[in-house]
Amino acid sequence: MKDVKARAGVRPELWLALASVGGSFLVYLPFLSNMAPVYRFWDGPNYLTVARTLYRIGPDNPLLAYVYDVRFFASYLPVYPLLVRAFAFAGYERALLLVSVLASTAAVLLFYRLARDVWRLESPGFLSLVFLFLPPRWLLYRSTGATESVYIAATIGAVYFFETSRVGRASLAGAAAALTRISGLMLAPAFGVVLLARRRWRSIPWLLLIPAGLFAYFLFCAVRFGDFFAYFTPHGEKLARFLPFGFLPVLFSKGLYHQVEFHILLALVYAVGTFRLRPYPVLFSYCLFELALHLCLSTEDWSRYFLSMAPFALIVGFRDAIDTKAFRWIFPFYAVLAVYYAWGVIPLNGCRPDIYLRLLVHLGLLSPS
Repeated sequence: MKDVKARAGVRPELWLALASVGGSFLVYLPFLSNMAPVYRFWDGPNYLTVARTLYRIGPDNPLLAYVYDVRFFASYLPVYPLLVRAFAFAGYERALLLVSVLASTAAVLLFYRLARDVWRLESPGFLSLVFLFLPPRWLLYRSTGATESVYIAATIGAVYFFETSRVGRASLAGAAAALTRISGLMLAPAFGVVLLARRRWRSIPWLLLIPAGLFAYFLFCAVRFGDFFAYFTPHGEKLARFLPFGFLPVLFSKGLYHQVEFHILLALVYAVGTFRLRPYPVLFSYCLFELALHLCLSTEDWSRYFLSMAPFALIVGFRDAIDTKAFRWIFPFYAVLAVYYAWGVIPLNGCRPDIYLRLLVHLGLLSPS
């Protein structure tokens, strides 16, 4: 009986792992004969450069045709490129995707454990499956050379450790998240609010680990680039109007009023999902800080930035709407459209082929012809 129970417990996790890898394989399907468009998809070439050079960017790097200033690469935080370098035995380009696929698989397994054992949600397996495909941009970025899957895995890991009263480990995972995407810093105040509410004063100092890693990285930037705040060099426009919905007037001035409506609706969905998390204090606190931060960033890329809270605000926040017969019927059609979205976007948002080939030669990953 024990063996039967053990097998029954492993089975959903095995299916979720297969679904995670299988979803990315479907994204790659049209490109299997030529994976170059997937490798060239932004921000893959930038992370490839950082992984290969460890931030030693030469003045002849072909990507400087896009960004002009070597300090631009300081905005690519180190955890993801270091993992790519660690898996470079598979080839640097393949490692870009391998790290993303492995991290997204780890993320869904951690999400399933939380949903089943900690949050005790109904249908944790189905909710975890939906997590792999919602929203479509998450499917795209967890299958390409991007930080999202590593960030989400580190963040869910931090939440898992925190929910199971291991604040030190939660802080270390939070530090890894912050060194992957800077919004991971929001884990510190989010956890701090919960610890204060629970009167766990002695655990609060552990949270200093979360910004400590980022501070060490800024010191590294001061040495490597001669600028402690080099990370912020490419982000000046995003911080120029640091107030809620501050970039909407810019969209109106460009005549992009349809995008204004999209961003308003997007903010509404995430706000509603966030406030539906109030029964889960850790998730509610984290998403509230993330939402407040990203609403004030002047960027048209909210749909990507909001991915930092999508597993919680969308999946857990709308758990009762997702776990319905109607959604189960619709979900396969939605998943097909999500894959189709990725197929359509990948060829349209990549490094120029000739520049990418020069980059590979520059990095020693391709012999000059």
